[in-house]
Amino acid sequence: TKTYITLQKNEREGKKINSSYIYLGPINEALKIFADMQIKSLENEKEVSYSGEMILGSIAKSINFSKALEKYTKNKRIAEALNNIIILRTLFPVSKRKLIKIRLERSILKDTTDMNYFEEVYEFMDILYRNMGDIMNDAITNAVKIFHLDLHQLIIDATRIKIWKDKETDLIRFGYCGRNERKSSPQVNLILGVNNQHVPLFADTYPGNTQDVKMFGDFIDRISTRYQELTSHIKEKFVIFDQGNVNPGNIDHMQELKKKGVYFVSMVKTSSSERFIKKVDKSALPVIYRKEKSKNIVTKIYGKVMDEDVYKKKSRVLVCYNPDIMELKCKILDRKVEHIKKMVKDGENQDDIKMQISKYHLKKALKIVKKKRKIEIEIDDNVLETRKKGYGFFVLFTNHQGLSAEELIKIYKSRDIVEQGFRALKSDLEIDPVYHSRDDRIETHTVMVVFGYLLMSLLSVALNERKISYSFWELKELIRSGNAVEGFYENEVLKKKLKLWRPIKLRDELEEIFKKLMIKIPGFDVKECIPTDF
Repeated sequence: TKTYITLQKNEREGKKINSSYIYLGPINEALKIFADMQIKSLENEKEVSYSGEMILGSIAKSINFSKALEKYTKNKRIAEALNNIIILRTLFPVSKRKLIKIRLERSILKDTTDMNYFEEVYEFMDILYRNMGDIMNDAITNAVKIFHLDLHQLIIDATRIKIWKDKETDLIRFGYCGRNERKSSPQVNLILGVNNQHVPLFADTYPGNTQDVKMFGDFIDRISTRYQELTSHIKEKFVIFDQGNVNPGNIDHMQELKKKGVYFVSMVKTSSSERFIKKVDKSALPVIYRKEKSKNIVTKIYGKVMDEDVYKKKSRVLVCYNPDIMELKCKILDRKVEHIKKMVKDGENQDDIKMQISKYHLKKALKIVKKKRKIEIEIDDNVLETRKKGYGFFVLFTNHQGLSAEELIKIYKSRDIVEQGFRALKSDLEIDPVYHSRDDRIETHTVMVVFGYLLMSLLSVALNERKISYSFWELKELIRSGNAVEGFYENEVLKKKLKLWRPIKLRDELEEIFKKLMIKIPGFDVKECIPTDF
C-alpha cells in the first residue's frame, strides 16, 4: 500500500548493462532526501570547472589532436596529459605549478589526466619539443577536412615575447619588446602564419634580435619544404610589415621571396608618400573598402591604384583616402591650436608655450611675438590648411602586380587579424612573460599557448558557421563559466555516503553553444557510493 523509492544507476559493460540500486525509503522520506541533495552543503565540497574543458575537448577531438600528440610522443598517456594541459592552460592561463597543483584538481579533467607527480609536466614538454611543427601540421591538416577553413591567403607577421631571464642565450636577445619598453628587455620572436579566419596555420620562434625580413624568409623556406602538402593548398602568401621596416635592403630581400610565390604589402613612409598623393584627385576617387562600424555608421576608404617605382623597384602603389580620419585629425589640430591660444590668453610662461608648440609639431604654423609687453600668437593659416589637405591619406605598395585596389586594401587590412591574434595571445592567453630558463622550454611553452589559440580559433569558426559570434575574450569567458559542485552527501536514513555532482545552471548563451556543437550538458548525478565508515 506504500510507494518506496530507489536510485537506479546503470553502467554499460560491453553490450551488457549492469544496474545497481540505492534504497531511499518511503516516498515522503525520499522526497526530503532529494530536496536535501539540491541545497545542502556537501562534505568536502568544491567547485569543479567543466564547460570550457568539454567544449575545447570536443574541438580537439574533432581534429584528432590527441592522436597527433600520440603519433609523435609514442605514448598515449603522455598524449592525453598534454592534450588536457593545453586545454586547461588555454582556459586558465596560470603557471604550470598552479595549473597542475590547483586548477587540475578543480577541473573535470582531473580524472582523465594521468600524472604521477608534478615534475612530469616538464618531462612531457621536453618530449613535445621534438615535433611541435609536425603536430601542428597534422592538426591543421585534419581541421581543413572538418571545418570550412579559407586557404586563399596566408598572412605572415611577427611579434616579440617577453622573457623574465636577465641574460642572453641562443634564443633570448635584448631589445625593445614594446613601444614603451627599455632597450634591454629580454625577448624572443614569435612568427605566425594565419588565414583570414584568425586560425594559426603555422608558428615558429626565433632569436629576439632577428630582423623581420630574415625571419620571414627562413619561415617561408621551412613551411614550404616541410609542409608542402598543406602549403600547396594555399593560393597566395603575403608578408605584411611596418613602414619602419621599409628600406632598400629589405625590399630587395622581399623581391627574392617573390620567386617562391611570396609577396609583400607595406605602407610607404609618410615622408615619401607625398609624390604619389599629388597624382590623385580625392573628389574623383572611387570607394574601394567599406566597413560597418555600428548601426547606420559605415566607414569608407577611397583609392586609386597605379604602377610606380618605389626604391627603384616597379611596384603596385595604392593611394588611399579616408574622410573619417581626415575629419578626426582636423578636429584634433584645431583643438591643439585653441589650446595654444588659451595658454597665451591666460598669460602662461613663454617657455611653456614654446614647449607645447614643439610638442604639437606646430612650429611652422604658430609663432610667438611680443606686442606692448605682451606676447601674442601669429597663426599661418596657409600652413594649417596645407596640413589639413594631407590628412586622411596613406599609401600602400606591393610587389604583386596583379592586385586590384580592392584586393590590395583588403590584404593590408587583414593585418588586423594577425594583430588581434597577438593581442589575444598576450592579454587573454597571457603568453608572456615566459618564466622558463631553457631555450627549448621557452619554445615549447610558446607553441603550447599557440595550440590553445588554435583550438579557440577553430571553435570560433565552428560557431560562426552556426551564426554565433563573440570576440576572443567574450568567448573564452563564456565557455569557462559553467561549473558544478562536487562533494559527499550523508543522511541518517542512508547506510552509505553518496558522492554528488551538482551542476550550476548554465547561462543561456553557454547552453546554446553546447546545443549547437551537440555536446551533452552534464546533469545532476550520483557518481558513486562510499561506505559511511570510509
